[in-house]
Amino acid sequence: MGEQVKRAILVGAAPGGELSGVFPQLKPEDYIICADGGRARLEQLGLQPSWYVGDNDSGGSPEGLPATLLPSEKDVSDLEMAVQQAFAAGCRELILVGCSGGRADHHLANLGLLEQIHDLGGDGCLIDDCNEIRFLAPGRYLVENRPRYHYLGLIPLDAQITGVTLQGVKYPLNDFTLHRGSTRSISNEILPGQRAEITIEAGRALLIRSQPETEE
Repeated sequence: MGEQVKRAILVGAAPGGELSGVFPQLKPEDYIICADGGRARLEQLGLQPSWYVGDNDSGGSPEGLPATLLPSEKDVSDLEMAVQQAFAAGCRELILVGCSGGRADHHLANLGLLEQIHDLGGDGCLIDDCNEIRFLAPGRYLVENRPRYHYLGLIPLDAQITGVTLQGVKYPLNDFTLHRGSTRSISNEILPGQRAEITIEAGRALLIRSQPETEE
């Protein structure tokens, strides 16, 4: 692939909505990896993956594709191996689609892969027809409301995240401590014409933008 590969689209077989509404605008250099049954979902869109990863237990097929073939009994999921393949191909921006809904253990594990992507030095995003989910480590983030979503929520992954400041939103916070399990930081909204500024001093969280809105 070489240096031109910058973004990988990882397609799973989870039944969380139709891919046609959430599949990103493709770039010529995009590297599309299907995780087993994700191939069938891609074919519904008339797309062919660049690489197949899986054990063919959920309706995918490696026939005619470069492939990483896995045994049915293994220590990692097909999608985690797809993440590894994306990094091996030189990708650092990873978009996960077809990876939510269905089995709760797979859905939650896929959210955990966003943290793994970060720890490997990448930037991951899981998208379905209702949500855009990203992993946040300590730092400062500027969040443009593009594409537009109605709600913004911050979900602590650690027992607490400290020094949380939210600006440019309907319900701001200043140097606040959020505890895991609290609902204090959900159902927020980016103010019209502004962008959210999020600061976390310590702790890790998921940033979830939900309920997409039609662009005017």
